[in-house]
Amino acid sequence: MASLLKSYEADFQATLEQCQRLLRQAQGEPVAQRNATLQTLEQHKDDLYDILDQMEVEVNNMVGDPARQVASRSALRDLRREAGMVKQQLRELMDARDRDALFPAGAADMDNEQRQQLLSNHAMLQQTGERLVDAMRLANETEGIGNQVMMDLRSQRETLEHSRQNLFLADSYVDKSVRTLKTMSRRLVANKFISYAIIAVLILLILMVLYSKFK
Repeated sequence: MASLLKSYEADFQATLEQCQRLLRQAQGEPVAQRNATLQTLEQHKDDLYDILDQMEVEVNNMVGDPARQVASRSALRDLRREAGMVKQQLRELMDARDRDALFPAGAADMDNEQRQQLLSNHAMLQQTGERLVDAMRLANETEGIGNQVMMDLRSQRETLEHSRQNLFLADSYVDKSVRTLKTMSRRLVANKFISYAIIAVLILLILMVLYSKFK
């Protein structure tokens, strides 16, 4: 589990470096090239959050090492902050791109109130889209956790069934042992009575011999 978590962290750092490089690159590019760069950057940003989700699953499974789990959660929060910075810078670049598309050079005489209204509506639509994406990611993550919980419950149920079968088997062995002990006890009692009878017969024979000898 530790090696897998380190592998995820290495993937995150590599993807983060790509995002930071693309952010710097997009700032000095013309509009046509910037669109392609931003599209690639958005894919890398989604990859960052996918890796974080996988890391969180691994951290949640560290039930046997609470101290390491706490340290890993703290490190995971730091990584999420770095991913959030990438997301914020990407949003600013996309807002700038959309403003250039909404207000080309020939639209300088547009009413300021109209410009602000268009910007507000566009920002609201973009935030709504991001919230939907986040909601879908959360739903997928929740589904994955739910599936893992179901698998764990199924495994525990199979373990309980196996334990119950073993218990029934052990109970049958105990019953057989009890019956064997009872049989042995009855035989011991019978053997004791037989021994007493033999001793009594021997004593009787000795007495008869003595009686006949001294008669």
